[in-house]
Amino acid sequence: MIKSKINNLLENIIEDDNDITRRSYRGWITGAYEESMYHKHMDRIKHATTLKKLRSFTIESFTSFIAHEAGASYGYAQSAIIDYFKHLDLLTGRAYGEHLKILTMRLMEELDQTFTELHPDSNRAPLTEAGENALA
Repeated sequence: MIKSKINNLLENIIEDDNDITRRSYRGWITGAYEESMYHKHMDRIKHATTLKKLRSFTIESFTSFIAHEAGASYGYAQSAIIDYFKHLDLLTGRAYGEHLKILTMRLMEELDQTFTELHPDSNRAPLTEAGENALA
């Protein structure tokens, strides 16, 4: 039952920027679930000065969000997310991990954009493919 709930949360999440799960995740990040989370998340994004750090935060926060929504443990949610995208990769003939990589990058871009919109004076440069968030 929990696994099917997680699968339902992940359905269409890559294709649809306005998917309910993506919108809810943005709310999770911006404190719609709990105000104190806003400050915690914004601080983590602020200090994610490299692509690697932002990727780490994105994976951690998204997995926590999915666990919360599905009523699952973090570890179970993490495993179910990996299984879902592994199955999707097999169904579509893509390389292992490709869908998960695409989702992670899209969520990272959204986090970066959200932070910049909420903190326009932060001097945060947009993400670059070179792996840096070069801060001025």
